[in-house]
Amino acid sequence: MKAIIKLTFISSFLLICACFFTSCKKEPTYNGEYNPEVIKGYKNEASTIGNKMDSIEAVNFIVKQKLREFYELSALAAMKKDSTLNHLLLNQLKTYFPLNDTTEVQQLLNELALKKVNFTTISKFEMMTQDSILPDSIKRVNYVVDYFSADRKLLESKNKTGLFVIKKAPVKFKREFKFYFQTLEERSPNDTIPVGITQ
Repeated sequence: MKAIIKLTFISSFLLICACFFTSCKKEPTYNGEYNPEVIKGYKNEASTIGNKMDSIEAVNFIVKQKLREFYELSALAAMKKDSTLNHLLLNQLKTYFPLNDTTEVQQLLNELALKKVNFTTISKFEMMTQDSILPDSIKRVNYVVDYFSADRKLLESKNKTGLFVIKKAPVKFKREFKFYFQTLEERSPNDTIPVGITQ
């Protein structure tokens, strides 16, 4: 009988400890630097890379930077109610795609506004190809974008595979690259939702 009571006591104690540790587990929150004035200035300008980076490092650096810029700018544009500012931010977002014209930008802004996303981060990042930079070559990147609310709590994390083009733009004494997204989320051939460039 004592053994049963002891076993019950130990089981109860372990259960209480497990509940305590589970309740103490911290929810992910946004703790990045956020400066809307800096974000408003984001444009898809050519990136200049120092000579210390090899081609793969240069591509990784540029793609991470452009993903971060694009999603931060998108969250800011989705939150703003000023139509003049929205128009300016929308034009800046379109520079991240060829021809400055894409339905993907508006679809993303609608999604962020609906979910009331205030902050974003790119939490995981993996290049799909390990080849060198070739002009106009289409490359893939697996990434996770995290959406956070106004109180900096995690709303959702989305796994995506993006397609992008990177071009070498030779400048005297500099290594300069021009970057464009083909799509933020590659879809299977069976998907009927149009994405990417529209003519």
